[in-house]
Amino acid sequence: MTSKKVYIAPDGFVTFIDRGHPKHVQTGAFFRYFALEKFQLFTSTISIDNAYQDLYQNISPSLGKDYLRAMYMSSINIIYPEPSDVKSAIKIVAQSNSIEMTFAKALISVICNKRNIPQICTFDYLPPLYGLQAFYLPV
Repeated sequence: MTSKKVYIAPDGFVTFIDRGHPKHVQTGAFFRYFALEKFQLFTSTISIDNAYQDLYQNISPSLGKDYLRAMYMSSINIIYPEPSDVKSAIKIVAQSNSIEMTFAKALISVICNKRNIPQICTFDYLPPLYGLQAFYLPV
């Protein structure tokens, strides 16, 4: 049985909200599937902030504010990184040779691993840490 836990990355929120984004339809299908199959959705404060900043700067400040209101009223579980999560992410970035390994990606991976969340809803490159996989709709 596959886990019904999914972490929503910042780009997962942005592509869902931005109707002009090329991945908007695909993200809409993801969220419908999550609702129908009763998935547990997770995100973290860093992902909320990154999505807010993207919406605020690239679309409009009012849409960024609407996004925050929706997050406040949603049933998405917000994970607050613990000091040990932050230290682990810093260690991963400091020891990595990859320029694609950012602090945010490392922190997301640490958070998901610690809470047994095996999948992430993202369209960005995902560094292969802890076996975390991008979410795909089943065929």
